[in-house]
Amino acid sequence: MALLLRYYLLLLSAVFHHHITAVYSIGVNYGTLGDNLPPPAQVAQFLKEKTTIDRIKIFDVNPDILRAFAGTGILVAVTVPNGEIPNLVDVGYARRWLDSNIKPFYPQTKINYILVGNEILHWGPQDLRDKLVLAMRTLHNALNLNGITDIKVTTAHSLGILESSDPPSLAKFRPGWDVGVLAPMLQFHRDTKSPFMVNPYPYFGYGPGNADFTLFKSNKGIFDKYTRRTYGNMFDQLMDAKLGPISEKNFGLFRPDFTAVYDVGIMLGAGVHVHVTN
Repeated sequence: MALLLRYYLLLLSAVFHHHITAVYSIGVNYGTLGDNLPPPAQVAQFLKEKTTIDRIKIFDVNPDILRAFAGTGILVAVTVPNGEIPNLVDVGYARRWLDSNIKPFYPQTKINYILVGNEILHWGPQDLRDKLVLAMRTLHNALNLNGITDIKVTTAHSLGILESSDPPSLAKFRPGWDVGVLAPMLQFHRDTKSPFMVNPYPYFGYGPGNADFTLFKSNKGIFDKYTRRTYGNMFDQLMDAKLGPISEKNFGLFRPDFTAVYDVGIMLGAGVHVHVTN
């Protein structure tokens, strides 16, 4: 059965600032590609009344979902479809996009982020990579022209933006993307105080030889000789390889009938047990 929701933790802080302050919150990626999924209104009610989750991210600008979360107080991050990126370099189009997809729901629905595409650098095509930062800046400017200053613009990356993540201390951006795309993007994040988001997938590296390391079970760990740090699981190792101080952490958490896949302490009345790596 397809999983409905995925768990994520946002470490919110200013990009490359000298004094970094972090805020820890628990949310879910709300995916709709599955079978027997409950309606958005039921999902919103469940998250508000039964869990400690205070934010979601969706992979589009689904109006039914945006309406369902109005008045809940739950923060909502929306995603611009990849194919819209070339159009968004025009500020007139960006303003019309906001008129159609954001303003009918804001501020009743607490939209906090607009993600411009998803994993564009990893999947391409090149035309979208070339226009990504300009589209982000243009959409940010369009928000300001509409007097909306509390919605931040960003995009989500796969860890494919790194040339290597093993060991984490030697991780670096892939050549070509580092200067051509990521340098101006990081400057945009610094200018706008918006988060740099990364999607790590620790279970993609699962295998019989590293099952305990991948599944958070007892193991001897992996030692990084440069930082002299020992990693007890692949998730922490991937997160330390990221090159921005803000990240997004995903796990399968709920089935479509709202039964929990894992007990991670997010249900109301339960303690929250989240391990955060710096």
